[in-house]
Amino acid sequence: MKSKRLMKFYFCADRLNEAMDRLILAAACGSANSIYNCEESADRVVALIEAKYALSGLWSYLDGVMKGFCGEDKAVLYGYAFSRGGWARLGRERGNAIRKVVVRFMRRAKYLERYEEAVRVLDRFYALVGRGEGLKDLK
Repeated sequence: MKSKRLMKFYFCADRLNEAMDRLILAAACGSANSIYNCEESADRVVALIEAKYALSGLWSYLDGVMKGFCGEDKAVLYGYAFSRGGWARLGRERGNAIRKVVVRFMRRAKYLERYEEAVRVLDRFYALVGRGEGLKDLK
């Protein structure tokens, strides 16, 4: 998994959580239309709840990793997560500063392979993560 996706997920997990809640509600209400597809709807709800639980574990792990960063480093990671271009566009100094913080982040996330299933789930639902709209409380 790319570090940019992980950081974007970390900063926008609340939006993904809300979107998954809406999917769960839609799947649960979908069984009201017909008595014959209740089992299918129930299976879908269970699968979505399991996916939400896996993503919750991944976010908790990433939150533990991010606790070691100061507010300035978090702001750099936030900016990198929502940037549209690569490091080459930013210029040498700015690109190197971002690269250093990202490398520190990935080194601290050394047990990420334990969350391999959650990362696969994140890949499935990544379109629901959303865009960043201003810096939140990063301290």
